[in-house]
Amino acid sequence: MTDIDKEIEDVLDAEERALHRELGEQGLYAQWFSVYRGPQAWIALIMTFVSFVMAVIAFYAVYRAFEIGGGAETMRWGGLAILLMFMVSFMKVWFWMRMESNRVIREIKRVELQIARLQSR
Repeated sequence: MTDIDKEIEDVLDAEERALHRELGEQGLYAQWFSVYRGPQAWIALIMTFVSFVMAVIAFYAVYRAFEIGGGAETMRWGGLAILLMFMVSFMKVWFWMRMESNRVIREIKRVELQIARLQSR
């Protein structure tokens, strides 16, 4: 906990402190599974499936490239493996960016809730 978090915690009353703990930061797995909830969950499911399929094909391409042992055919299989692994990497970057945007949205909603509670007083 940082100093600013401690200062915020000290200012809150008991009810707000409990709410603050409930809505606190999520762990990595909670953030990961949060991508599969909400209105865009179907996109995450499709991206995960496609990423898995591309990774399997990439590993097969690496296997084929080493099995052949030389020549233009090896270059083709190796190029396919590299291309697919780049695509899998880009999908993983998208996934992590989606996790981060969910985290930012969650924090904004916390601030909105606190503002609404202050206005009701």
